Amino acid sequence: MKLGILCTMTNGFGKRGFYNSQEIGLGRALAGMGHTVTVYKGVPCGEPAEVCEPAENLVVRYIPLRHIGAHGWLRCSVLDGDMDGLLCFSDQQQFLPHVYRFCRRRGIVFVPYVGTTHSVYENLHGHIMNWLFRRGTLRLYRRVPVLAKTESALWELRRLGVKSEIRVTPVGLDEASLKSDFRQADREALRREYGYAPEDVVLLCIAKLEDYKRPLDLLEILRDVRDRKRFRLLIVGRGPLREAMEERTREYGLEKELRIIDQVAFPEIWKLYVLSDYFVNTNREEIFGMAIMEAVYYETSVAAFAGLGPSVTLQGLSGHRLCGSLAEIEEWITAEPPSAEELSRDAKTLRDRFSWEHTASAFCELTEAELTGAELTGAQKRDRM
Repeated sequence: MKLGILCTMTNGFGKRGFYNSQEIGLGRALAGMGHTVTVYKGVPCGEPAEVCEPAENLVVRYIPLRHIGAHGWLRCSVLDGDMDGLLCFSDQQQFLPHVYRFCRRRGIVFVPYVGTTHSVYENLHGHIMNWLFRRGTLRLYRRVPVLAKTESALWELRRLGVKSEIRVTPVGLDEASLKSDFRQADREALRREYGYAPEDVVLLCIAKLEDYKRPLDLLEILRDVRDRKRFRLLIVGRGPLREAMEERTREYGLEKELRIIDQVAFPEIWKLYVLSDYFVNTNREEIFGMAIMEAVYYETSVAAFAGLGPSVTLQGLSGHRLCGSLAEIEEWITAEPPSAEELSRDAKTLRDRFSWEHTASAFCELTEAELTGAELTGAQKRDRM
């Protein structure tokens, strides 16, 4: 089949060169199944357009979009009108109804892929986004089959009155984009490269410095545990809380223990996982958490709040800890660390459990079922033969 993947989000989601791209991982899986796939990835205006081919039968088009916050407006003229199906990383994206109408007019099966249906912001902005979502995008979810990233997302949709078919297909690992031979790296050399000593216990966090990510909680943890071991905190991220982080760091006297890096190119990010002892995530409502999955893959022990995503990702993994409080995180990182054997076993479990092939198969099954059940015009039938 000829398939498309659309991502209109213009925030850091899958930012080219700096993040593991979910849409490319899914596209690679679909192309590996023999389909012809185009990924339409929105980027903010001002960034360059680009076309690349990361795998056979897979084309990725980076398209500058007008946007309001993270909500990008796509001109449907850039889409191939001859596609069989279009999967959209959708969540709360506001400007999707016109894409759905474009697909409906051309007999293209439209399948949303949903991780959450509510804004991560609890302020006035978040309430407005929730209201607009219910007036627009939610209505189209009620008309089409939906893929949900978690069981929690499925029940969110059900509570909002979505009665169409919903399948749960978790996010997968795109192993082609990860460093498979990381175990051969010289860990001590990597530590020296970033200024850490062998006796340091390095805590890593990769997250935006925004309220909902709760980065200030990391400083509370570091203050509480600093005297128990030689802890160091490495944060990769930028955002409006940077100044508050620096002020709190000075207040707590943690200047020597904390380092913040704005961003690290994705081909280099594996080094940080490998040199670190723990990955810490203090976001209470993590939708999925690709960085958590990457930490497990690179055999770095994770301590994370039991949000929507981590509760799925870390389920049954003994070398990692789902936490309900900062005290539980502190308990995990100050206790005897999990063994290398545990972490290796957990990494294998993760690779087996979270594969993009599952989502790719579900998307293809829904597309084929919708095409088979649709009453196509003679021209459409001829085109699809």
